[in-house]
Amino acid sequence: MDIRSILWPALLTIAIHKREARWTLGRGGAIASCGRVPLAPGLVNDGVISDPAAVGSLLRAAPDFPRRRRVRVVIALPAQRSVFRTIEVPAVRGKAFDELAGREVRREMPMLADHAYVSWARTGERDGTAHLFIVGVARDVLDSHVEAVQAAGLRPYLADLRVVAAARAAGGPDCIIAHIEEEESEIAIVRDGVPAIVRFVAMSAPCGSSAWLEQVAEELARTVKFYHDAHRGDESFEALAISIAGGAAQQAALGGGVAAATGHRVQVAQPRLPDASGDAAGFAVNVGLTLKERAA
Repeated sequence: MDIRSILWPALLTIAIHKREARWTLGRGGAIASCGRVPLAPGLVNDGVISDPAAVGSLLRAAPDFPRRRRVRVVIALPAQRSVFRTIEVPAVRGKAFDELAGREVRREMPMLADHAYVSWARTGERDGTAHLFIVGVARDVLDSHVEAVQAAGLRPYLADLRVVAAARAAGGPDCIIAHIEEEESEIAIVRDGVPAIVRFVAMSAPCGSSAWLEQVAEELARTVKFYHDAHRGDESFEALAISIAGGAAQQAALGGGVAAATGHRVQVAQPRLPDASGDAAGFAVNVGLTLKERAA
């Protein structure tokens, strides 16, 4: 038994979507309870929470929302207005690598630091060259999500992108993941644990309508084709299933349109940790946040 699972405070994950906020509470990698609260139209626009105090109040007022202060809080962020890039740098070690990585990020993406919070991770090495995966999240997006959680009386200490968290929960290190909500979708192709493609799509038709289903299928087909055309040597890609997660996962999987459009089999995500709600696909992001924190 890991003694930390007993001594550490409980873990609260919070994912604020456009029309709903969802949370889970657990300890030691296991989720004990979860909940959700609807959000009024207009509270989240272009990834930014327009009224963080209102969202914080809604969370606090929800009957089953954890009100204890001694919890570790992890939040999820939309891929909207985020930047992703992989660059190659010399594979030096230790502090020298951190300094080199910082310089290369500023040189390759000089405007990013002025408008975004930037993080990077060393994802691999070959022939003396290290691969650096860079993520930049718009400052107003991250700030507003942090402020909403603070308005609920909590202080987050860790964050991740929603679609990356969903992939961690539902697809593993090699997957095609589509996180589908009623009004927005996020699509990612992950290879060897590193996102190769991340896309945000605003849905243009009512959820479940024929036009909405067609858009889901078309956007996934476009993403799969783009990756395939750019990675023709990736023979194992064709065998990957498309995992669909999110609050509208069940609707998106109906009718077989995604499989017909992409040539890939389709499955509704079943995260590897229980969420105690009967809606595992809807809580895939929260489950992925739990897995990230457990590995941190």
